[in-house]
This record gives sequence, C-alpha cells and structure tokens, in this order.
Amino acid sequence: AHLMTKEPSTRPPARHVHSIATMAAMMTSMVPVTLRTATPASSASTGRGRLQVVAANKMTRPSLSDPDIQQFKTGPNDTGSSSLQIALLTKRIESLTAHLMTNKKDYATQRGLRMLLGQRSRLTKYLKKDDPARYESTMEGLGLKVK
Repeated sequence: AHLMTKEPSTRPPARHVHSIATMAAMMTSMVPVTLRTATPASSASTGRGRLQVVAANKMTRPSLSDPDIQQFKTGPNDTGSSSLQIALLTKRIESLTAHLMTNKKDYATQRGLRMLLGQRSRLTKYLKKDDPARYESTMEGLGLKVK
C-alpha cells in the first residue's frame, strides 16, 4: 500500500486573532484613544454593548483666524466666500496628503481626499467663471496651477 505523505505548507502561518482589549492596547501605542461603551440611545446604530474607539487627537481643520487663510477673506466677517473655501480645502488636502504619505493603505482617507479634490475643483471652476481676477489671485496665493 502506498502511504501519502503530507508536504509542508508554503502558506504563512495564520494570524493570531486578538481580543478587543488587546487590539485597543496595540492601537494606543499608535494613536491616543479612549474606549467607551455605546450609550443606549445610540445602541441601535452601533450594536448593543459594543466598544467605540474615539480618537483623542483628531486631525484639526484649518482655522479662519490662521494668518495663511486671512488673505483670502473678502471682509472681516467672511466665513464662506469661494476663495476662502478653496483656501480651507487646500489646507485640508495638504494635511491629508501628508497623512497618506505615511499611511498608504488608508483607503477611507483616500476617498475623503478625492471628495475634497472634487469639491475644490468645482469651486475653482465657479470662481473662474464668476470672478476671474479673484480666481487668479487665489490660485497664485495658494500656489495652485491656473487652468
């Protein structure tokens, strides 16, 4: 009778499945987080008794009082002109791009970045049609290519 021998597998060993507490401990070494259980009001959406990971250090959005942003305001009370929105989006795009340089597989951030790029593209198209002089000055101030 012929005995079949099992050849050693060339597959990598199976990864160890960690508990939620172990994964949270591993994540805290990367980013400061806090764990909390879902509140009863939100348990319908998050699942009953699940732990939520809440980042303690969220990526900050650019401030309207930032000196780099001040030059794009049309007046002291301006909070939403096209040129200001383009400047704010550009700052967020720059921070996400820097984040993606180190986290190449962060696909959720990649999607968010593409959405911001599309929004900025639509705003620049509108500004170019509405006020070409303001469009030129905004593009020069941000160092963006004039189309």
